[in-house]
Amino acid sequence: MDLFFNENPRFTEWLVDCGGLREPFVVIDVGVQGGENPRWRVLGDHLILHGFDAIKEVVDDLAQKNKAGNKTFHWLAIGNEDGEREFYFNPGNPTNSSFYEVSGSDVQSRTVPVRRLDTLLRDGIIPRADFLKVDVEGFEKDVFGGASDLLGAGVLGIECETNFRTSIVYPESHFGLIHGTVLHYGLVLFDLNCNRIPRAAYQQARRRRNLPALPPEGCGMPATFNVLFCRELAAERDDSLYYSRMPPPPSVDQILKAMAIYELHGFNDVALGTAVAFTKELGQRIDVERAIDLLCRQADLAVEPAARVLKQVCASTSWRITAPLRALGNAFRGAG
Repeated sequence: MDLFFNENPRFTEWLVDCGGLREPFVVIDVGVQGGENPRWRVLGDHLILHGFDAIKEVVDDLAQKNKAGNKTFHWLAIGNEDGEREFYFNPGNPTNSSFYEVSGSDVQSRTVPVRRLDTLLRDGIIPRADFLKVDVEGFEKDVFGGASDLLGAGVLGIECETNFRTSIVYPESHFGLIHGTVLHYGLVLFDLNCNRIPRAAYQQARRRRNLPALPPEGCGMPATFNVLFCRELAAERDDSLYYSRMPPPPSVDQILKAMAIYELHGFNDVALGTAVAFTKELGQRIDVERAIDLLCRQADLAVEPAARVLKQVCASTSWRITAPLRALGNAFRGAG
């Protein structure tokens, strides 16, 4: 379910090596269990990361493994208040821990500290962020509700776990609330990936018939999504998108950081278009033609979408159902 990761980001590596960035690249990771995404490591010493988690064991482990360097991990839940809150920790499946009560005989009720991102920004605990990642098991509404100042200070990209289901907390769907919130700050949908979960009754019926369980890739409705939102700087400049409130013009460092975000997620075309749109500004800092050349030389990216589509087709229900017909057709062709 992870978003695409360009493991050969030639432009970003060159940008780091040539000293094109004059500012640090700040990532705020809310729900940092498992550590930060490896895509950010290409930024080297330019990266400043602040990770937050409500599970103290997670934070203690990450802090122990990252004693030196530019990563700071905080035992804090992030929400829309400054105080304490009851948290339900599932030791058997820590990723299923939540502020919403979860089932299980071993689930532990804990009291954890909660802070708003805006409070942490105001108090100097965190700097202005370039990228925000949020994965907090349904508590995203509160995270974004306490981050209006941070979002308005110039966030260029957001990764968030979401879904399209409705609930009392999300009457217009989880995605609807997140999408509406980030649009206000000029961030538009760039990419998404999802898993599929077959209905329990369907799997049970197959088991009763001694049929194997179906893999989630090709059966069931889309369930949980990982989504990427970014500012589209070239569209802001040429008015090709409508913005109810135009974001402030980007600095040279913000343009370069946005291009790195695009490339690291596989959007070399968008990064290149941004370089063309801001050639005059970028020319004061980097060799723009060199940047364009590096962004063009990513032939491996052209293969990845095709491979992904092929995998999805082969895992689809229709492909499995028609397998006998394809085999029969191949047999007839072989006989001819």
